[in-house]
Amino acid sequence: MFAQRRFSAGGASAPRLLRAVGRRAAGLALLGALAGGGPGRAAEPNAEGGWPLELSAWPDAAATSTSLETRVYFPNEAAVFLRTAPSNWAHTAEVAFEVWLPDDAPTNVQVLLHLKDWDHLWYQLLLPGMLRPGERTLCRADLSPTAAGWTPRGHHASWHFRARLDPREVGLRLLCPTPYEGLCRFEQARAARWADESPPFIRNVTVNRRALPCYEKLELTFELPDRYVNPFDPAQVEVTADIEEPHGARVAVAGYYGQQAYREVTPAGERVLPQGRPYWRVRFAPRKPGLHRYTLQARDAWGTAAWGPERFEATPPTKPGYVRVAAADPRHFERSDGSFFFPIGHNIRSPSDARLDTVFPWTYRPPEGATAYLRYFADMAANGENVAEVWNCAWSLGLEWSALRPGYRGIGQYNLLHAWEMDRVLEAAETRGICINFVVHNHGKFSTFSDEEWKDNPYNTANGGYLSAPEEYFDNPRARRDFLQLMRYIIARWGYSTHIFAWELWSELDLTGSRRESGGVSNYRRPEVVEWHRAVGRAIKDMDPYHHLVSTHVCGDYTHQNLQIVTLPEMDLCPVDAYHGNEDALHIVELLKQTAAFNNPLGKPVLVTEFGGTWAGQGLRHLDDSLHAALWASTAIPVAGTPLFWWWKLIEEENFYPKFAAVSRYLAGEDRRDPQLVPADLAVWRAGGPAWDISAVALASPRRALGWIYRPADYRAPRDAVSPQTNLTLRLDNLEPGVFTVECWDTVRGEAVACQTASPTNGLLSVALPPWSFDLAVKIKAQ
Repeated sequence: MFAQRRFSAGGASAPRLLRAVGRRAAGLALLGALAGGGPGRAAEPNAEGGWPLELSAWPDAAATSTSLETRVYFPNEAAVFLRTAPSNWAHTAEVAFEVWLPDDAPTNVQVLLHLKDWDHLWYQLLLPGMLRPGERTLCRADLSPTAAGWTPRGHHASWHFRARLDPREVGLRLLCPTPYEGLCRFEQARAARWADESPPFIRNVTVNRRALPCYEKLELTFELPDRYVNPFDPAQVEVTADIEEPHGARVAVAGYYGQQAYREVTPAGERVLPQGRPYWRVRFAPRKPGLHRYTLQARDAWGTAAWGPERFEATPPTKPGYVRVAAADPRHFERSDGSFFFPIGHNIRSPSDARLDTVFPWTYRPPEGATAYLRYFADMAANGENVAEVWNCAWSLGLEWSALRPGYRGIGQYNLLHAWEMDRVLEAAETRGICINFVVHNHGKFSTFSDEEWKDNPYNTANGGYLSAPEEYFDNPRARRDFLQLMRYIIARWGYSTHIFAWELWSELDLTGSRRESGGVSNYRRPEVVEWHRAVGRAIKDMDPYHHLVSTHVCGDYTHQNLQIVTLPEMDLCPVDAYHGNEDALHIVELLKQTAAFNNPLGKPVLVTEFGGTWAGQGLRHLDDSLHAALWASTAIPVAGTPLFWWWKLIEEENFYPKFAAVSRYLAGEDRRDPQLVPADLAVWRAGGPAWDISAVALASPRRALGWIYRPADYRAPRDAVSPQTNLTLRLDNLEPGVFTVECWDTVRGEAVACQTASPTNGLLSVALPPWSFDLAVKIKAQ
C-alpha cells in the first residue's frame, strides 16, 4: 500500500550507483552522465542517444511525470511504472533511474524491475545491492537481449529481444521485509538506445542425425543474432539451407524461427507456455538415397553469414513418401514409391465444436486443447483411418490473427505457441499414420455474412490493418505478399512431412467476402479470385520442394464449384462439401454419384471433405445411416477417398469408429487405379425379375468389380423390424471370359461372409447372394 505525488527533482547528494550486472549486446549505452561518470565504452557502437521515461502510479494511468514521490508501507511492495512510446522498447538497451529514501528508512530496501510482455508473460530483474537511506541511488537495469539476471515467473521462457517488443507494462518495485512507513522518490528515469549493426552470424549448429532414411526429417537447430523485430519477414532476415543432392541437383530450403514450449493440463483445461530461448531451424527430408552436402546461409540488413559445408547420408526409404495424383489414373492418389493411396478418414477441424452442443446437447463436452488430436489419431489409426482435416483457425492452431486472442501479434507475426502445438499434432499424425489435409484459411476469417470473423481480422482497417473489405484480400498486392510469407513459414516448418496430405488454401471459399453477391457475382467467382489462386498456387509450388498437393474448397455441394479455379493447373484436386437437407439419409449416395460425375471429366481427384446431413446437422439416426452409406458408397463410386464426416465428436461419443474399420478391411489391398474401372450397372434379381426395391452402386472393368448393394426401405424402417433378404441373385455384365471369385462382405463386421467362383456367360455373371439385411458389399475378381 502506498501513495504517490509528483515533485520537482531535488536533493543535494550525488546519486549512488545500483546496477543490474549482465553481458551487454553491441550498441549498449551506459548513460554515464546520470551516474556522474564518463561516456559509454567505445567498443559499443551507437552508444549515444536515448530518451527520458515517464513515471506513473499505475500501468495505464493518464497522468505521468518525470518525477514521482511515493509513500511506502513496508513490508508491502511499492511500485511505479515506466512509460514511453511502445515502439521505443525495441530499441532500449538499458533503463536508469534514481531512487531517494529518507534518512530513517531501512537499509535493506531492494529494487525489482519487472516487464510484462505482449503475451502477458512476466519477467523480473532483481537489482543487486540495497538502496542507501538519505541518498539518491542511481539504478541501472540491462534490457539487452543477452542480459543476465532476468527471471521468468509463471512460465519458463528465457529473456530475449522480442520479450521487450510493445510490453504491456514495465514497472519498478521496492522490496523490504522490515516494517516502515515513509516517503521515497523516483526521478531521472531514462532509456539508453540499443542498436546492433554488426554482421550476422550462424553459430551453435546442432543436427539431429548424420544418416537417415529418405522421407524422414533432418533437423538443424542454430543461433542467429537476437535482434529482429519480425523474424518471419525474409526482408528483415532470410535463412536458407543450400542442399546438394546425390546427383548434383540443388535445393534451397527456408529456415524458420521458433520457440520451445510445454503444456500444462489441468481439470480447468490446457495451457501452453514458452520455455527457453527462441531458436532457428531448418527441416529437410531427403528424397534420394546417397550423400548430401549442405551449407547454411543468413542475410539481413547488416550483411551475410554462412556455415558449413556439412554432409549427411540418406539411406533407402522405409516410408512410401508423399501423396501425389496418380499418374495412370488421375481420379486417384498414389505415393512417391508408386503405391496406391485411398484416403479413409474424417474431419477434425479443431479439438472442439461449439455447434455440436447446440445440435446435440445431451452431454457435457468440456473445451479441449490440441492434446485431443493425440486421442483422435490413436482411435483413427486403430480403426484403419489414414486422413484427417485440420484447420489453422484463430481459435485453434492458427498462426496469424489479431491480438484479441492470446499469442497473436497481428499481420506477419506468427503465434509460436500454436506452431509448437502444430508440431505435436503432426508428430502424432506421423506416429499413427494419419495424413493431414492442412487448411490454411477458413472462410469466416474473411467473411461478413457467414461465421463472420472479419470484425476481428488484423487485416481489417478497423483493427489497424490495410483492407477495408474482406474481398480486397484477393486484390491487394501487399496482402498477396503477406499470404505467401505465411505459406513460406508453413512450408519451412511442416513441408518436410510425408503426412501433410495437401495445402488446402481455403475452406468454403464461396463464403468469403462482404456479401454473397457483388454486382451479381459471388466473390469467389470474380476474375481477381481466380487469378489469386493461379498466382499463389504457382508460387507455392515454386517454394515447396516436396511438391505437396494444393487445393481450395467450396461449401454446400459440387454445384458450388468454380470451374475456372478447379481447372487451373495449380490446383491439384477438387475438395468439396456434400451437405444436403433431404430427409432421406441415403440421399448422400446420389450426391456422391453426382459429385463424381461432375468432377471426373476434369482429370483430377475429387474428395468430399465435409458432409453429415445439413450443415447444421440432422437426427442421430439420420447421421448414423448417412455415415454408413457414404463410407460404403465411396468404395463403389469414382471418388478419390471416403467422404470426411463433419461431426467428429459424435464418432467418438457414439462409437462410430467400427464403421471406418469395416471399410478399411474391405479396401485393404484394393488398387483402384484403372481407367477401365468405371461406374457399372450391378443388378439384383429375385426369381422372375429385377428386385426393384434394392439399389446398388458399382465400379467395374472387364476383370473386376467393387459393389455395394442396399435396400433403402430398411434404412427408413425401425431397425428391429428389418427382415433378412433371401433368394437374391447378383448380375453383372461386360466381363471377360474366365473364372471369377465373388466375395460377399458384411458391412458392419467388415469381413467376408461368403466366397464362390463363377464364370460369365456371354459376359454376364450371375451368382446367388447369401441372406443379408440393410446392405451387402461385394468384390468380383478374375482369377
